[in-house]
Amino acid sequence: MAREVTTVIKSDLSGAMIPEDQAVTMTLTFADGRRNRVELDLSESEAKQFVAKGREIKRRGRPRGSRNKAKTED
Repeated sequence: MAREVTTVIKSDLSGAMIPEDQAVTMTLTFADGRRNRVELDLSESEAKQFVAKGREIKRRGRPRGSRNKAKTED
């Protein structure tokens, strides 16, 4: 018997249903470390409001595909 699984994502702020391709998960981490992290499910438009008020942290480390390649001797 085949089963079909449907994932429904609901915004934690507005309560509206969000399509999977437009869902964003935001993680809040408290500086004191005593409180647990909090995750919020948001739509892209709701996340843009937070991004406009906050600051974006760039990724650290090497960009993808920039690994050292094997040296070849001529």
